[in-house]
Amino acid sequence: MPSANIFARLAPGLVLFFSLSFAGCSYLPWVGQEEDDLAFEDDFPFEDEGRRGGREGDQGREGEGMAPGEDDFFAEDSGFSDINAKEEGFIEGEPAGFASVDQRTDKNELKGDVESLQSQQEALISKVRELEEILSTLGPKINAASERLEGDFSSTKDSADFLEPEVEDLKAQMARLNEEIARIKMEKAQAAPAPKKRMRKAIAKTPPEYDKALNAYRSKNYDESILLFQNLALSNPPNKLKDNIAFWIGTNYVALEMYDDAILQFETVLNKYPQGNKVHDSRYMLGLAYSKKGETSHAIEVLEGALKKNPPSEVRGKILAQLNQIQ
Repeated sequence: MPSANIFARLAPGLVLFFSLSFAGCSYLPWVGQEEDDLAFEDDFPFEDEGRRGGREGDQGREGEGMAPGEDDFFAEDSGFSDINAKEEGFIEGEPAGFASVDQRTDKNELKGDVESLQSQQEALISKVRELEEILSTLGPKINAASERLEGDFSSTKDSADFLEPEVEDLKAQMARLNEEIARIKMEKAQAAPAPKKRMRKAIAKTPPEYDKALNAYRSKNYDESILLFQNLALSNPPNKLKDNIAFWIGTNYVALEMYDDAILQFETVLNKYPQGNKVHDSRYMLGLAYSKKGETSHAIEVLEGALKKNPPSEVRGKILAQLNQIQ
């Protein structure tokens, strides 16, 4: 083998040997990595191990042939790491010495909540002030109203106290009047003679034939009604019913449009029974018969003459309605 190649192969080993011998560094990155990692962990003990871990790390390094200068070097490096951790916001106890991102996020959220609560508090304070202003404006009104009510109550009480004697006086007068009335009634009862028994006159009833004929007219059985009334007129009826019989016969004739016969019956009532109770009704029916017959002028003359006789209000209304219809 040429000497140049041998020297080239030995040169790196010689350089490494002399550098290790003079520098006193026993750490080689490519040799014994696992053991050196354990040694490195011993140089940085956790807080719960304390000094015990440090002493064990020193003894391990001495057993491995490490120089005291290396301990000092890593100790200084450890102190530097602690300072940087404090300055950069690293949190003690966090893994790998990194800052807690979650805690910073929680801090920001808490800060936002605090600001929101402060804004809500300011809004509530503003609302309370508004309510205080409203109460301050309502206070005088309430006081004035209460004073007015107290005044009204006191005046009402005074009026009641003033009227109470008068009320008592009126009650006493009413009691005296009741006693006087009772005394007068008693004296009147003692002085009154015994009432005489009066004989009541027998009330004349209409014959059943009259009621039957009238019911036939109301049932619009006009021929039957005329026949019944005529039979009753021939059987010597009571005098007070004679004008009524003639009137209802004429009314049946008007319903049958037999106006000449109807006019004859109404003139009979007016001429033979001028004091009867069917006089005003007969004048109205007479004018109606002339109107139905077509003799308008004669009908108006009869109806206007009927108004001059002061008929009852019911008959007057019928006469006026018929005149308005004709005219």
